[in-house]
Amino acid sequence: MTEINENELNNVTGGANNNIPDTHTVKAGECLSTIAQLYHMTWQKLYDLNKEMIIADAKKHGVKDHFENYIYPGQVLKLK
Repeated sequence: MTEINENELNNVTGGANNNIPDTHTVKAGECLSTIAQLYHMTWQKLYDLNKEMIIADAKKHGVKDHFENYIYPGQVLKLK
């Protein structure tokens, strides 16, 4: 039996990921969960896709480690 990865499955079935852009620019007032809802994903998946950038930007802003999932207007988040 041949395995099909998620991207191949979405291409065959017309999955929701086909209409998702590659990136999203954060606007004032947005948070990971509201952005994730726009693109039918969990905030955890969105965070995982952007973890390194989010942590680096949080540290630049002086945010403590346990709040490193903060996002800022102007950040460009990967969606895929």
